[in-house]
Amino acid sequence: MTLLDCTLRTSGQLTGGAPAPQLVADYLAVSARLGIDVIELGYVHDPADRTAGAPLPDVLAGGRTITGAERYGPRFAVLLDAAELPSGDGPAVAAADRITDRIAAVPLPVGLVRVAVRYDEVARAAAPLVRLRDAGFGVCLLLTEIDLASYPELDRCLAETAALGPLDAVFLVDSLGSLRPERVIELVQSVRAAVAAPVGIHAHDNQGFALHNTVVARSAGATWQDAAVHGIGPGAGLTRTEQLLALLGATPGDLGPLLELIATHVAPLKRRYGWGAGPRQVMAGLARIPVTAVRGLDGD
Repeated sequence: MTLLDCTLRTSGQLTGGAPAPQLVADYLAVSARLGIDVIELGYVHDPADRTAGAPLPDVLAGGRTITGAERYGPRFAVLLDAAELPSGDGPAVAAADRITDRIAAVPLPVGLVRVAVRYDEVARAAAPLVRLRDAGFGVCLLLTEIDLASYPELDRCLAETAALGPLDAVFLVDSLGSLRPERVIELVQSVRAAVAAPVGIHAHDNQGFALHNTVVARSAGATWQDAAVHGIGPGAGLTRTEQLLALLGATPGDLGPLLELIATHVAPLKRRYGWGAGPRQVMAGLARIPVTAVRGLDGD
């Protein structure tokens, strides 16, 4: 099993800026002790895109720069949204080259790039993904909004995914928080039958199913699991790292430093940004639509 923690990426996405240096320092220290396999630092953007979002974290408390020589244990990853890349193989490859240079400049040794693409646009990710793999990075594919795929669309998506060549993992992304456990099982089994790569799950908590769906995916054969500390992230949030670790056998003593990190750094962010499954998130998940399409419900 590979546990990938998205905390640094989703906290930056939530706040619109790089995580606080002290949070980064404390989080890295705790993660190295908990058996987290991969830490996702944030989104990586084409340097030519002047509208890019939150920067990758690269500084610890006190202004100290993170260096690749420091040993934390987990691998480091970044996330690339294929929808941000220019259309056409030539421009997309050029963007991938600029992104490769950007990743090389990150003080932490990034070895894995996760490429997110909508389930019906997999071909769009092919050229940049090959370029990143040729540059020496491990690559994963994240299939977003996968719950909306019809059976013919799913077959076509998985055939295109299989044609991409070697992948570290293929993730099912519950973008709308709409996945039910029985659908999770069906999707995991379909991916395993069609693609040689390991299967992963990235669950959102709109309906309160994130942890359950992660466990169900594991029982169906998924071997990569995404989570975030205290579920931190826009909207309803994700599977909670502390809950998943507890299910995987962590003791209260093991989790003590992580719970301290939550109390010190993450709980104040939750009070300010208030992620979680309010009425709009629940309704959006039930209806399989973006939460922005739900109007007229208070209490978010």
